[in-house]
Amino acid sequence: MSMFYAGRHRAPSTKTPRRAGASMVAVAAVSLGTAAATAPGASAAPSAVSAPAAASASSATSATTFSGLVKRGHRGSLVKQVQRKVGVSADGIFGPMTQSAVKRYQKRNGLVADGIVGPRTGTKMGLRSTSTSTSRTSTRTSTRTVSSSSVLSTAASLVGTPYRYGGTSRSGFDCSGFTQYVFARHGKSLPRTAEQQRRATTRVYSPQPGDLVFFGAPAWHMGIYAGNGMMYDAGNARVDTTKRKIWTSNVTYGRVR
Repeated sequence: MSMFYAGRHRAPSTKTPRRAGASMVAVAAVSLGTAAATAPGASAAPSAVSAPAAASASSATSATTFSGLVKRGHRGSLVKQVQRKVGVSADGIFGPMTQSAVKRYQKRNGLVADGIVGPRTGTKMGLRSTSTSTSRTSTRTSTRTVSSSSVLSTAASLVGTPYRYGGTSRSGFDCSGFTQYVFARHGKSLPRTAEQQRRATTRVYSPQPGDLVFFGAPAWHMGIYAGNGMMYDAGNARVDTTKRKIWTSNVTYGRVR
């Protein structure tokens, strides 16, 4: 009997350690799971970080998406960004040189080469602004006056063109044919004669480069004011298209609107 009871007493003692061992294993597993969840290199960590990272990537993508429009005649900081991207002087004025450079950029990058920086071209360039307010303001400005630097650049490129009475092309200019040609290159239509152009412009008393200068009233000669008392003009049979000093004070100035 004593052996029977001894056996019964031994049985609980063997079962109890097994239950205790199972509890210890469970506790250890929970502890290890907690440690794994909080460890810096744990597999759960990437899922916790991936959401902000994806949001950040999405934010970066949207930040570089351009939705504006920049084109010839516009001015401002967006134009400067475009000019830096296409490698021309960043004067903030979208003239013919900038337009040509934009077309070259578009061709190199498989875009429609229209010389206009719209959403696709602007996004490709990585322009930093999506606002079109600067462009709209620039459009209003360009309807009032023509970019003086663009006008002077075109006028300078024609120096040396021979004088020809009645001439309106690169084969030869007279004075009003020259000014008409230059401004037509910038989207401004002027009448044919010097007097007609004088009447078609807005008279100004503090001339700026790019304004028209008229000799006499009615005007018998004219040119494009270049600043510092100088002008570009197609002179006469002895003086081809050139840049020279305004030789008289009997002149008036008109601004092309």
